[in-house]
Amino acid sequence: MEFVYDLTVDPDAENNTHSFALGMIGHNKTVLEVGCATGYFTKALAERGCKVVGMELSPEAAAVAENWAERVVVGNVDDRTLWDLVDDESFDVITFGDVLEHLQDPLAVLRVAKHKLKQSGFIITSLPNVAHGDVRLSLLHGSFPYRETGLLDRTHIRFFTLQTIRELLYGAGLVVVDTKRVVMPLFQTELGLTREDYPEAVVDEIRADPESEAYQYVMKAVVDDGSQGVAAMAHRVDELSDRVLELELRNRVLLDQLVDFSKYEALQEEHARVGEEMQAWITHAEDLKGQVGQLREALQGTTARADELGATAHRLNAALTASEQKYEEITSSRSYRLLAPLRRLRGALRDV
Repeated sequence: MEFVYDLTVDPDAENNTHSFALGMIGHNKTVLEVGCATGYFTKALAERGCKVVGMELSPEAAAVAENWAERVVVGNVDDRTLWDLVDDESFDVITFGDVLEHLQDPLAVLRVAKHKLKQSGFIITSLPNVAHGDVRLSLLHGSFPYRETGLLDRTHIRFFTLQTIRELLYGAGLVVVDTKRVVMPLFQTELGLTREDYPEAVVDEIRADPESEAYQYVMKAVVDDGSQGVAAMAHRVDELSDRVLELELRNRVLLDQLVDFSKYEALQEEHARVGEEMQAWITHAEDLKGQVGQLREALQGTTARADELGATAHRLNAALTASEQKYEEITSSRSYRLLAPLRRLRGALRDV
């Protein structure tokens, strides 16, 4: 049988919910794992020497988890009577790995759960961030796309941000002493958004929030004993955690700017090269323009000379035509014919 929530846990993975939680829990603890599913996380705990009691809604999944758990209590954790099946003050750690967002009343469950902790015990929670930038960008397009798993898992009935998670834990009488963030860059979540669908100014505005790429929060919380010291420490931890994230964001922005600057320098060099080529073409065009001007002047001079020669030729042709007409008139006259014998005699005498 296949289960939706059946994963492989890598204790050494970076930027990972399970490795963060394992690091907070440590070794050789008694653990109550709420929502143990098929026991993939139970197995990782057992390998670290932990003794685990599981709580699981699905009997089929619980049967698989029993391979690594001491036992698994089957039922709905929203049901207060289910908690009577585990002893009070028995556990070093209680885990809620991606569970609270599926519950009708997570606050009431946390208030019951803390009574199952030993005096030095603590609770581990992991919750998705509904204020991730991809969810915000989806809403800008009027979309809230449910998926089988992830930020908008279709079985989620509660949605949390960093602030509302803290408020939930504080409301349950717990104070947060450690916070880890699973970071997922914009446009890389299962929501499948495309960068080109959003204006640069909108994306920059989303990224301005240091929490915009926080995909999931893993928190370690202890019971608030009412002392100022614990409350002050928890507040300081929150401040430091937020400050670290702000510095990480600033570092990413600076790295992006350095990359952009290097690209800018390359573009500047390309721009300078293209500018030089353009100037060479402009100079060449100016030379051609000058040559064209000279040719035009020469053509104009040749045209003028041709016009002048044409006029002269026209005048000479007109004079020739007039002469031919005059000659024709003379040779066809009566006097020219009467003088013909005399012209012949004169020609004969020139030949003697």
